[in-house]
Amino acid sequence: MRFNKSRYHKILVKSAAVAEALTPEMHAYILSLLPTPQSYRELHNRLQANYSAGLHIPLEKAKEREADCEALGRELSILYGLARTVALKDPTVPKTLGLHDRPEKTAVRAKTILTAPRKFKVFHAPDGRLLASCARSVGAKSYEIWATDGNPCDEANWRLIASSSHCKNIPIIGLDRTKGNWLRACAKRGNVSGPWSDCFQLLPA
Repeated sequence: MRFNKSRYHKILVKSAAVAEALTPEMHAYILSLLPTPQSYRELHNRLQANYSAGLHIPLEKAKEREADCEALGRELSILYGLARTVALKDPTVPKTLGLHDRPEKTAVRAKTILTAPRKFKVFHAPDGRLLASCARSVGAKSYEIWATDGNPCDEANWRLIASSSHCKNIPIIGLDRTKGNWLRACAKRGNVSGPWSDCFQLLPA
């Protein structure tokens, strides 16, 4: 809710209650709820380390990873809301934090917004070929499959290995099967890419 364009009486009525409640103690408490650079970085690094460990980790670590993922999502939501709020004074803050809305999404808002491919999986056909499939994404014109045999948290490690106009039985070639591989898919429409699917871990052959 914004009040910067409200009438005088509406602002004064709302502000009266806030002026009374916004004590130095309340202000300090609100600030204590915000993630600090240190706490945020520690949480991010811990989740990244557990994510890099793959799917086959002890149950205790898996629970810790799930809790950290939920916590990091909550902290991101707080920072996103905060960035959009302070943008009333400084519009550069969301972009500086990398929390701004992407221009390409705004440009295609009138069209169907591409979603992340669901049910993404990689499997062997009866003839031994390695194939990938996912559920159809509404509005997609093609699909891309990317893979990495390195750290999946490092975007620089990912490379395009397949592109197809359909979402079923996409041939996968060029993987080093002596290593573990991570694969993911995205829907495409022209130069616009949708969000990534969940990652699929392919163990060494």
